[in-house]
Amino acid sequence: MKQTKRKLLTSLFNNIKSKSTIEAMEYMWQQGLLNRSAVERLYISNEVARRVRAGEAKCSAIRQLSAELNCSYEKARYAAYYKNRK
Repeated sequence: MKQTKRKLLTSLFNNIKSKSTIEAMEYMWQQGLLNRSAVERLYISNEVARRVRAGEAKCSAIRQLSAELNCSYEKARYAAYYKNRK
């Protein structure tokens, strides 16, 4: 690991080490350290997969999630099918 990267990660760790996991994530969210779009894509892809495992059709799960999250069907579909892309 590069020395600069290690220093930066150590600094972040020092700011969150006494916090619970959720508090640490909230801190990082407030500081703008988490990418909202990436978090949304992760949530959508995981939730679609969960719903499909529960027996729901994939397109139905995507449609319902897009309504629940107030986002376009295309955005939800992209997240469900291309979860590892930016």
